[in-house]
Amino acid sequence: MSRIQLVGVDGSNPLGFLAALGLLRVVPNAKLGFSEDGSFRAFVEGLDNSKSDLATLIAIDAEAAASVSAPWRFTYTKAATKKQGPRGVADLKPPPDDFKKFLAACVKAWLAGNDEAAGYAAAYGTDIAVDGKGNTKPTAFHFTAANQTFLGVVETIRASLTKEWIQTSLFDGHGERPGSNLRWDPGSESNWALMANNPNDDGTRVDAPLEWLAFRGLPLLPSFPRGTRMITTGVLGRRDDMTFTWPPWSVPASQYTVRSALQLSWTGNVRDRIGRGVFAVCSSSIRRTSQGGFGNFGPPTVTC
Repeated sequence: MSRIQLVGVDGSNPLGFLAALGLLRVVPNAKLGFSEDGSFRAFVEGLDNSKSDLATLIAIDAEAAASVSAPWRFTYTKAATKKQGPRGVADLKPPPDDFKKFLAACVKAWLAGNDEAAGYAAAYGTDIAVDGKGNTKPTAFHFTAANQTFLGVVETIRASLTKEWIQTSLFDGHGERPGSNLRWDPGSESNWALMANNPNDDGTRVDAPLEWLAFRGLPLLPSFPRGTRMITTGVLGRRDDMTFTWPPWSVPASQYTVRSALQLSWTGNVRDRIGRGVFAVCSSSIRRTSQGGFGNFGPPTVTC
């Protein structure tokens, strides 16, 4: 068994870190770590696979998720408006009753021995918190808005994947191509006030393999009710003052170890943190537009 270095997966970038979590869920028996040499590049150990084999596993995972019964899928009917009739929507802001039905189906599957749907349900939201419109309040990582639907964008990303793209993204880096994204890469933020031209004229770009893996990693960052509010693992603050904080570690760790580690606070004693193999603490603010509700991660900061 050898170490596979993932040149294109930067653990100091929120998208890269989320993608690394997804690898743990997609690749059986993988152990994950990050290089302590300042590059923060992810690596996996505990496998008998080559780079090509690893790319194949991810491609197979994405292809299997094409099924309409894939456990991550959720669609509800949005009520008719003056402009259009009722329609199916693949998003995470349904009326609470619709989300409760989805949760009940996920719990039923979990009791039957399939916990994948329940993992995604816990990541998506809770049956407690609602937004200002009375709809289910989604995970803090929900950045899409307007005509974009979160799970609709996920499906577009999933359907675009190829093994060649996966290999380029993970092992060469710079895997961006034109396309829709989930706005998890700080570089995807387009603020017209800071640019000479309207950024909408340039279109959007996506590193689809990283975005798909990041989505696959979401169940490791579940949401929980706190009173009538909801909190998302790794995210502190409320409304327009929210920050995602994560701990890159150098000691290869399994999915179950990582799941536990993500529930802890790593901003305290440095000696204790280092003793557990965490060599830095990274954070990105969550920025939301005043109109439209779009979100983005701000540039990450790193504390060693």
